[in-house]
Amino acid sequence: MKRIATYKSSLPEKFGVPRQSGLAPHLIGTIVFEKEFSDPDAFDGLEEFERLWIIWKFDVKEDDSFRAKVRPPRLGGNTYMGVFATRSPFRPNHLGLTCVKIEEIRKNDEGLMEIAVSGADMTDGTEVYDVKPYLPYADAYPDVKGGFAQKEENLGHILEVNMPDEIRSLFADEEVRGLIEILSLDPRPSYQNDPDRIYGLSYAGRNIKFIVSDGILQVIDAS
Repeated sequence: MKRIATYKSSLPEKFGVPRQSGLAPHLIGTIVFEKEFSDPDAFDGLEEFERLWIIWKFDVKEDDSFRAKVRPPRLGGNTYMGVFATRSPFRPNHLGLTCVKIEEIRKNDEGLMEIAVSGADMTDGTEVYDVKPYLPYADAYPDVKGGFAQKEENLGHILEVNMPDEIRSLFADEEVRGLIEILSLDPRPSYQNDPDRIYGLSYAGRNIKFIVSDGILQVIDAS
């Protein structure tokens, strides 16, 4: 396989990336296609669809080989599950699958085709191998079993986010909405719950520092 595009976003590191696509619907990113695949004819008709599947490569080290058992973060990081029962990056081919909303299809100033999307769970610089339109009649099965990931105690919790106005003013309104969604999902490992610990998250070129106590996340700096 070969890279057909690169995903660009405000999240350069894994910490803070939503655990699944769609959890942060206001998180905006852009799929920028290679020159070879930027023929507008290849995108003809895509504007009629609302959502898109992205096939991409997890950013893992080459020596992170296949693991039969992995520890899903939502199970506290201490319980092992079979890798094929999870969405762990430590897979035979390190492939990821993400469903996003199409915001705009356009050609950029460099003459490359790009698709602005929302709700992705990928880091900036992710290699994209293919995109396919989402078909609701064939791709949606909302009433099926979801295994351990669907159990109420593993769905995660939503934090209340307090962000001072002076920090909000450092970002565009669109960036603020995405950041609040990311933080509300609680990016910390599920086994960490130290109210005095200061966490750092890279976002839109800034280091967001925050603490969490009693279900409230307080942003304290954005340098």
